[in-house]
Amino acid sequence: MPQPVLRRTPAVLGLALALGVAVVSGFMHESVGAQTVQQPSPGAAPPVTFKAETSYVDVDAIVTDRQGNVVRGLTKDDFDLLEDGKPQRIDMFTYVDIPAVPQDRFLAANRPISSDVTSNAPSLAGRLYVLVLDDLGTTALRSQYVIKSARQFIEQNFAANDLAAVVYTSGRGDASQEFTGDRRLLLASIDKFAGRKLLSLTLAKADEFFHQHLMELEVNSASANDPDTNGQPVQSGTVRGPVGNPDVTTDPADFERGYRAQEVLHALRSVAETLGGVRGRRKALLFFSEGIDYPIYDVFNSPAATDVLSATKDAIAAAARSNVSFFTIDPRGLVGLSAEEIELDASADPSRGFDAHGLVAEMRLSQDSLRTLADETGGFAAVNSRNGAPIFDRIVRTTSTYYLLGYYPPDHPRDGAFHRIDVRVKRPGLQISARKGYASPRGRTPQEIDKEQRDRQLRAGKAAGAPQTSVELREILNSPLQQTGLTLAVQAAPFKNKSKEAAVALAIEVDGARLHFEPRNNNSVFHDDLEVSFFALDDKGKPHAGTVYNLNLTLQPDTYARVRAQGLRLNPRIGLAPGRYQLRIGVRESGAGELGSVFYDLDVPDFTAERLAISGMLLTSATSRLMTSAEPDTAVAGLLPGPATSKREFIQGETLTVFAEVYNNLAPQQRRQIDVVTTLVAETGTEAFKSTQPVGTDSQSKSRNNSVTYTTSIPLKDIQPGRYLLRVEATPRGNGNSGDLKPVARETLLMVLPAR
Repeated sequence: MPQPVLRRTPAVLGLALALGVAVVSGFMHESVGAQTVQQPSPGAAPPVTFKAETSYVDVDAIVTDRQGNVVRGLTKDDFDLLEDGKPQRIDMFTYVDIPAVPQDRFLAANRPISSDVTSNAPSLAGRLYVLVLDDLGTTALRSQYVIKSARQFIEQNFAANDLAAVVYTSGRGDASQEFTGDRRLLLASIDKFAGRKLLSLTLAKADEFFHQHLMELEVNSASANDPDTNGQPVQSGTVRGPVGNPDVTTDPADFERGYRAQEVLHALRSVAETLGGVRGRRKALLFFSEGIDYPIYDVFNSPAATDVLSATKDAIAAAARSNVSFFTIDPRGLVGLSAEEIELDASADPSRGFDAHGLVAEMRLSQDSLRTLADETGGFAAVNSRNGAPIFDRIVRTTSTYYLLGYYPPDHPRDGAFHRIDVRVKRPGLQISARKGYASPRGRTPQEIDKEQRDRQLRAGKAAGAPQTSVELREILNSPLQQTGLTLAVQAAPFKNKSKEAAVALAIEVDGARLHFEPRNNNSVFHDDLEVSFFALDDKGKPHAGTVYNLNLTLQPDTYARVRAQGLRLNPRIGLAPGRYQLRIGVRESGAGELGSVFYDLDVPDFTAERLAISGMLLTSATSRLMTSAEPDTAVAGLLPGPATSKREFIQGETLTVFAEVYNNLAPQQRRQIDVVTTLVAETGTEAFKSTQPVGTDSQSKSRNNSVTYTTSIPLKDIQPGRYLLRVEATPRGNGNSGDLKPVARETLLMVLPAR
């Protein structure tokens, strides 16, 4: 079989990831460049393409009647759009009505099952959410209510075509989650929430006051017999307190409280700035928080009040510039202030503001901050609400059905000035909700900043291999969302390695029909150049060394025809330490060809930590062997009948081969036989295939890394077309001297197609 002529240039890739602030390290700053984003429109109408330019402004407008019903059927002529009071021409207009695709559940298991393959194939675009969980501003005792509320949104309101990310205001990288459509990953991130808010301002002042009061009593008691004081009491300082109670002690945690308030607002600003690179769709930020915990109105006695107010303005300005709406949810709406009131009982003193009225005044101030953030960005605040269902339904409605208007504003200096937008609907009796404006960028352009960063890294020798990744490919790898275009499918399977790192086997498959080969020598050969770049982003937002391949494809006619019909595959491996990662894979065709990217969420287990563990799965079949492989996986050569594939559709009549490894980390005298059970279950619950293969202790003791390879073949000849759950489970026999061993398993979904 003729093979392509391949020139491979591997290189270490040190991507420069410019993060907005440390507290949102799970997000990556995107340099805004020319790109297109497709937005679905109702019915079978073609998608609308918007150009992502810094000078372009898009506005979401929600139009309702007096009863609050969404009004459909309006045209561009029904709207007036003004900037700073001056009419603007509406250059782009569309009505957006995004359907909510129900979450897919595998009927036999009665639960969603995640595929082990990720693709950027075009699909029906959904809503875009960022859940910002304010652990810096939520009391520890109310952590469960934040978790319950955020989980409710994902479980009941998150559609299969939606994307969401989870960010912690404290910057917890181990808990945050990049954009994904996988409910399981989002819920796992939410479940790690733990509030760490400082003691209530009222309680902190009460504690400090009574602490000082006790100290004064002790000092005065001692001074009564001290001849140096003539028996005179020590005078206590008169310091500030809540509004109307100016003689109460200061907040002992004022500096920390002010710092935390600014960090929370910086997190909101940075997320909004990151979303600025996503154009042509409505973006919703759900802020689960008890509000900004700082007395901003007491500017004379609160040193950070001015800074907190400035940070609030910056967050709102960033949201306006990026067209991001804040929806704020206060967990105290579910339970009130019962926790603080219990703590306050012992020190209640209405004369100094140490009572329930002081707590309520404090809560109202923080809730005002939530209202301000929401009102100024086109969202709404959910405070004093004991039922999250209507709130979340309303958020989904406002992000699903709206008019999208775009215009090119007048030239403005890069001075950060705010420009007010006024959108009006001409038909009487209608109400409209839209963003209130945007702030001009300040300082240098993103392109200038990116160039300076790249030059600095090159001079410092910290960007080894980076010049070999094109600017175009680097930009989409730094985007917050994976990019459609050149269609890719990626599967990743971690395996135990000799070192502490795992060896992650990748199957990267490129849609050959989208490639633009150039015929040469009177069509005797066909040529194309591909650039493939990938790296891993860990849960702290740190990029790990990646790889760049430059593929010089010069194909004979029969190989060219096969690539066009079947696609092109690479099976590289990368080494990663145990942990959570997002693999970012991008492919670019030379010249003005296609490019695309896939972001793959991956958990790399510590295969030595558990007594029994299983690797990822590799699949292959006869049809997958028809695809041309440009980079083979030599580690499984001879163990699989063909290269591992990311395809999960197989034809009735062929044979599917499954490969995995089982790791038994028990001491040799404790080991016992392991049964590896492979099942193929239809959605009806019918078991279409089952194989049990014993793995004996003798073979394990002779294998390296305490591992044994496992391969099984599944004939699909008599398997009816349909969707199936493939599960490989390693189950120990009996308990023996090692105690209970839990079974370990890998699973994925696949489709059996009718025989051709």
